[in-house]
Amino acid sequence: MRDIYSKRMKEKYQTFDQTRNCALYALKYVWKQPSGKIYVLTKEISAILNGLLPLVNMIIPGLIINELVTGRVVAKIVLYVVLLLTIPAVQNIINYFLDKKLNKLSLHLNVVFNDEFYHYVLGMDYERIENPEIQVKKDRADDALSGIITVVDQINGLTTAVVSLLAISSVIITLNPFVILLVVVIILSNSVMAKHMNLKKHDLGKKLSAFDWYQGGISYMLNHISFAKEIRIFDIKSLIIGLFTKSKEESNVLELEYRKCNWRLGLFRTATNLIQQGILYAYLVYRVLFKNLPIGNMTIYLSSVGQFSNSLGSVFDSYIKLADRGLKTQELIDFFSLTLSQETVGSKIPKFHDSSVIKFQNVWFQYPGSEHFAIQDLNLEIRAGEKLCIVGSNGSGKSTFIKLLLCLYRPTKGNILLDGVDINEYDKKAYQQLFAPVFQDFVSYYMNLGMNIALTDNYDENKLDDICKESGLDTMISHLPKKYETPLEKWFDSEGVDPSGGEEQRIAIARACYRGGDIFVLDEPTAAIDPITEYDIYMRFNRIITGKCTVLITHRLSAVQLADQVAVFEDGHVVEYGTHRELYTKKGLYTEMFDKQAKFYRDNNEE
Repeated sequence: MRDIYSKRMKEKYQTFDQTRNCALYALKYVWKQPSGKIYVLTKEISAILNGLLPLVNMIIPGLIINELVTGRVVAKIVLYVVLLLTIPAVQNIINYFLDKKLNKLSLHLNVVFNDEFYHYVLGMDYERIENPEIQVKKDRADDALSGIITVVDQINGLTTAVVSLLAISSVIITLNPFVILLVVVIILSNSVMAKHMNLKKHDLGKKLSAFDWYQGGISYMLNHISFAKEIRIFDIKSLIIGLFTKSKEESNVLELEYRKCNWRLGLFRTATNLIQQGILYAYLVYRVLFKNLPIGNMTIYLSSVGQFSNSLGSVFDSYIKLADRGLKTQELIDFFSLTLSQETVGSKIPKFHDSSVIKFQNVWFQYPGSEHFAIQDLNLEIRAGEKLCIVGSNGSGKSTFIKLLLCLYRPTKGNILLDGVDINEYDKKAYQQLFAPVFQDFVSYYMNLGMNIALTDNYDENKLDDICKESGLDTMISHLPKKYETPLEKWFDSEGVDPSGGEEQRIAIARACYRGGDIFVLDEPTAAIDPITEYDIYMRFNRIITGKCTVLITHRLSAVQLADQVAVFEDGHVVEYGTHRELYTKKGLYTEMFDKQAKFYRDNNEE
C-alpha cells in the first residue's frame, strides 16, 4: 500500500518569497469573486478595529489605579470606567454584525470554490484521474481549497497584530527599549521552533493522506450496501476489518508523531514564557522599590509587555501559519497547474456519415506504470451502419479497445482515424458525443429513476416512456408508486428501489438510448445476468439500434447473431476477423471458443 500511495516527497523549506507568493495567490483567488472582494475588505476593517482595542484594556486600568492612589478625582475615575466599559461593548457590537456578514460570505464562497474545483476535476482526462497518485493530489488540493479563506483570515490576523504592535510599542519604549528586545528574542525562538515543527507536521500530513485514501476505500467497502451481501455470505468481515485495522495501526504511528510535534512546541513555549515573565517581573519590582515607579504605571507596563508579547507572537504565528498554509496552497497551485489532458486537443467538429469509417491503424497501448502492452499493433475498422462484435478471453484487450475508441485513453503508438483524420484533431467532447455507451461496470446514481436514465433533471417524459417500453422497463415502472420519481437504491431514501440485475442492465441501455448517438457501444452489458434475460435484452436492443453503427464486446458468443462482422481478440490484437459463418468454418480460435460454450449449454440442457 505504501509503495502505491505513499511515495516520500522531499521536505521543502518554505522561504519568505514562497510564503508571500502563496498568500498572494490565495488572496487573488478569493478576490476574483465579487463576494470575495466584500469579504476581504470587511475582514480588513475588522482587523484594524481589533488591533486598536488592546490599547484601551492596557492603559485605562493603570490610569484608574494611579487616580485612586494619588488624585482621587471622581470625575476622572468615572470617565475612565465608562470608557473601559463602553469601548469594548461597542467593539463587540460592531464585531457581531461584521462576523454575521463574514460568515454568510464565507459559506457562499465555499460553495463557489467547490463548484469550480469539481468542474476542474471532472474536466480532467479519465487516464489522469484514474491514476492513484493524482487521486491523492486531488484530495490534498481539496483540503487546501477548503482552507483557502483561512489564508485571508491569517493575513487579516497579521494586520491586527501589526496595528496592535505599533500602538503598544509607543508605550513600552518609555519603560526600557531592552524590554522590547527581550520579547523579540523570545518570540523569535518560539517562531523558529514552530516553523520547524510545522514543516515536520506537513511532511507527516502528506504520508497520512496516503493512508486516508487507502482507508477511505476500505471504509467504503465496510459501509456501502453493495458489499453487504458478499461480506456476510463469504464471511469476510474479519479479512476486511483486519485490513482496515492494520492500516490504522500503521497510520497511528505517524499520527502520534504528528501530535508529538504539538507537545514539544507547547513545552518549548512554556519554558520561554517562564523566562520572559521572570525577567520582566524582577525588573518591574526593582523599578517600583528603588526607582519610584507608580503602581498604576507598573500595571500599565505589565499589561503592555503582555500585549506586546501577544501581538508580536501573533505576528510570527500568523506568518508561520501562512507559511504552513502556503505549503498546502502550493499543493493547490500544483494541482491546478496539471494539464487537464495529457495531449493537446483539437478543435475540429466530427461528423459520422453513412460512409464514415473509424480505423485503428497500428495501435499500441500501454497503461501508465505497466510493462505490458494491453493493445499490440491493432488494426481494425468500424464502418457506419455495421454491427461489429468483438470476442476474446479475459485480458485479451477488449475493454481497453473501448477506452481507446471512446478517447478515454490515447494510443501509446499508432493512430485512430475517423474518416482519415486522427481523432486527436477533433474536439474531444464533440467526438465523445458520437457514442452512446453501455459499460460493463455501469453505475446507478443516487438520483431518481428518471434522472438516472435521462441524466438530467429536465427530461422529456414522453421520450422516456417510449424508451422504457422498448427496453422492457415499463413493467418495473408500472409497479412503482412514484414512477420516475422513485429513488434508485436506499442510500438517501428508505423508499428507494433496488433493481434486479436484468433491470439494472435495462436502465443502462435505456440511458444510452435516451442520450442517443451515431455509434452504440456495449461493453459486456449482460455479463451478470442469465441467458434468457440476456436474450430478451439483446432482441429488444437489436430493434432499437436498427440501422445504427454498433460495437458489441461480449464473452457470450450467442450475441454474435446481432453482428455483421466478428473480430476475435488475443493478446491485444485481432487474430481472426469475418462473419460468424466464415470464422466457424476456419476451425480456429473462434470455433474452439464457440464449441466450448455450445457444449456447456447443451450439457446443461441434457441435465
